[in-house]
Amino acid sequence: MIDQLVLDDLRPLTWLDAFPWLRGASAGHADTPWWDAAISDAPPDERRQRLAEVSELAMNRLTRWTIGQIFPGLPPQLHIAALELPPRPRNALTSGAGYTTLGELVGLTIGDVLDLRNVGMGGIDAILRALADVSTSQPTPDIGHLSPPTSSGREAVPTERPPGWLATLFGDLSRIAEWQAAIGLPAEPLLRASSPTGTPDEVLKARQRLAALSASDILGQDALGRDAASLLDTAFRALDPRAMTILKQRLFADEPVTLDQLGRQLGLTRERVRQIEGKARAAMLDALAVGALDMVANAARTMIGYVRPLSDLVLHLPALAGTVESVGRPVWRVIDRLDDAYEIEDGWCVVPTLSAAQDWTRTHLREHANEHGVVHVDDLDLVETSTPESRGDLAKKWLITCGYVIDGDYVLTRTRSVGDYAAAILSITGSPMSAQELVERFVYERNVGSLKNAVALDDRFERVDRDRWALREWGMEAYRGVRSVIREELTKAGGRIDVDTLIERITGKYNVAASSVVAYACTAPFETRQGVVRVAGTSREARKAPERTSRMFRQNHGWVYRVRITHDHLRGSGSVASMAVASILGLKYGERRQLESALGPQVISWTGTQPAFGTIRRFLLERDVPADRDVFLVIKDDNTFEVELVAEPSGEALHDALALIGAPTDLDAVSARQALAAAIKLPGDIPVVSIIGAYRERGDNDVAELLAGVREYLETGRAVGPPCRTTDVDDILGLL
Repeated sequence: MIDQLVLDDLRPLTWLDAFPWLRGASAGHADTPWWDAAISDAPPDERRQRLAEVSELAMNRLTRWTIGQIFPGLPPQLHIAALELPPRPRNALTSGAGYTTLGELVGLTIGDVLDLRNVGMGGIDAILRALADVSTSQPTPDIGHLSPPTSSGREAVPTERPPGWLATLFGDLSRIAEWQAAIGLPAEPLLRASSPTGTPDEVLKARQRLAALSASDILGQDALGRDAASLLDTAFRALDPRAMTILKQRLFADEPVTLDQLGRQLGLTRERVRQIEGKARAAMLDALAVGALDMVANAARTMIGYVRPLSDLVLHLPALAGTVESVGRPVWRVIDRLDDAYEIEDGWCVVPTLSAAQDWTRTHLREHANEHGVVHVDDLDLVETSTPESRGDLAKKWLITCGYVIDGDYVLTRTRSVGDYAAAILSITGSPMSAQELVERFVYERNVGSLKNAVALDDRFERVDRDRWALREWGMEAYRGVRSVIREELTKAGGRIDVDTLIERITGKYNVAASSVVAYACTAPFETRQGVVRVAGTSREARKAPERTSRMFRQNHGWVYRVRITHDHLRGSGSVASMAVASILGLKYGERRQLESALGPQVISWTGTQPAFGTIRRFLLERDVPADRDVFLVIKDDNTFEVELVAEPSGEALHDALALIGAPTDLDAVSARQALAAAIKLPGDIPVVSIIGAYRERGDNDVAELLAGVREYLETGRAVGPPCRTTDVDDILGLL
């Protein structure tokens, strides 16, 4: 097919010609508009800097755009081997993913590229810079047929004003001003909250008229019709009809048509459709970044917070529900598709992405969950809403959307295994239950026999009757262990007992080492403070201690916090932190702290519901860290910060457990045991079973399961083979 748009070609003279989205993506983030400068005038160092800025803006603002939309001048026939790329990202694109030419990349998003094997932060940055470099000389189509928007981006407001309201306004303001001057309050605001007793009726009425003044009293009919839907419609109609058709059927369609289909429909080549789409999307992003539309988009971002129902957002900004006639879509959908600052899916508005909001939710739940992963919904502050009475129901709906199980007014964060699920239910009911009763509470189908086998082998449970199970932490008398004895002694002593007295009583009756008594007295559900043992507090503050915080471990130089890198980390977003981070730094609500690092200051702040790390993108870029890789965020005792990679899993249980806590992975049994205890601040001679239990109670089930597999080796130093199962546990229990 012969391309009919040759005469529309425009070779990029400026950076904005080559990347027409620059102005819209940089709104509010650039001191001077460098994109209007000529590309050919840039010396080599400045050119490299501009290409780096293009890459960074694309990562931060255009993660849902395709490569073809980001780089409309990309030559599709050029071979990837011709790009100036380091060997690793080049091999990831060619040998790893099988791509040959740039035309094969145009349909990928930045997220797709990040998902490629062996492409880390440095790799994606190098790829984007190289693609930007080769996109600065190819001709692209002109997509506008009307004059461009003014520099302010605001619609011209008619200068004529109805004389009636203006005269009334001036008269009312003058009347109030004369009154305040007369009573000796000339510096007081004219519209202060209250009027003193004795204020004349004419002054009170003037204040009432001013308070009741609305936009419809001031603006003409034409100006009143300029809501968000009308402004967007005007911007769309300023595009070439082909560009508007392409956006309507590609960007805003529930089932987008292919480039080939649109090419046949419009009589264009596939490549030309791609170029027009990229430039048209950039033009609309530009329109969204100025004037009244910019205010609407910013208001939406601010009101969403982290999570807000779409229905509640529309209640406050009703124009979002209006329809943009030219594309047949509501305003909220159009702005969502154009603006990468937030997402709207399944009736939920989230900032900045669905994955980031879910990650924030997971962290928020960890901070409030008890040792069994259970949280009362009323204790959570997850969803922004203008109706506080519905906050609990909205939180449940959001949690279900995130994949969590709701049991009455509780959310269960650990339900992957029957043991975790059963422990959570027992912690809610607070009394023993039969295996059948437990299974009936599950939302998943589970076998009663498999549940019995699981809880019989799990040290969190105690069998207290023929078929009734309790949490071992309750200390019921079916099993005589150190915890039960400590609980009994605490009961006799009125809830508090001197640790030396406790050691004397227990070691005098039982063959138990004094160090074991101390270890149990310092481990949940007990605590020892200033030599006094008691049942540990259940307040949220008690769970803020770093030694009781999941994925946080003590090392010789400070504390390490294990996180999994997401696309949001790579694009430069900040990330939520555990409350324990605030405890370590002595950070109070409303404060910000800067920790020194080799790559410059690292910000940690607590200005929202959770503490938060500032962006760590520069560390990931330096180490070329890909998504889904675990790293440690290291807060050292000297108030410095760094990022360390977590050792890759080897399949050997002890190696992998030590890697997960940031300890050397080649330790012998004795050294490993001491490192595992020290990482969560337990005594070095504590029993292995207590170490496993402590990791499980703090939520580190991954470490606990690995240690359970090497328990005998840690206790004896002897390697053991796989267990030989002879009789089903359920069979034994049935005989008792």
